[in-house]
Amino acid sequence: MKNLLVYVVLSALLISFSTACKKKKQESVVIEYPIFFGDMMEIDTSEIDSLIIRETDDFPTQLDGELAKNNTDKSRIKSAKLTSLRIQMLDVDFYDTMTHSDFGFLSEIMIDIKKDPLPQKMVASKLIPNQRTKAVNFNLEDVELKEYLQQDVFRMVFKYRKRKSMPNDLPFYIAGTFKIIADPL
Repeated sequence: MKNLLVYVVLSALLISFSTACKKKKQESVVIEYPIFFGDMMEIDTSEIDSLIIRETDDFPTQLDGELAKNNTDKSRIKSAKLTSLRIQMLDVDFYDTMTHSDFGFLSEIMIDIKKDPLPQKMVASKLIPNQRTKAVNFNLEDVELKEYLQQDVFRMVFKYRKRKSMPNDLPFYIAGTFKIIADPL
């Protein structure tokens, strides 16, 4: 009987000790990562309705600080998807913004993400109404983009069709948000 009592007490201590030593599994880290950069759609002499393709300069993925604050790093990213993407026309000529600052010259815009040697992927598209349009909120594709955000840089590729001749370069900025899910270190 005494041995049984010792066994029960030791078993209870061992169970409580092993439970206390087990690390609580941390949940995934979720980060909303904003992107923002300016660029320009150039005048093109191609025929109306021809597909024009323009590639941005390298866009840095400066995630390391944000990931470190959340006790993770790029190698631990499980998922990254765009949750919003907007393009906004900049007024290039204060006295004539009605002529120059308009996406209505375009009939559609498609945006891809690119980073060699990864495949180029479409991330967003939008048909543009035949009216004055200063900003476009894109329809987003449901594509996994973690490989691109694990790189140091990536590029965006704009493909657009002109509805009519464009009067000038079209400077714009693009803003968006990635939802990143990563495992903690």
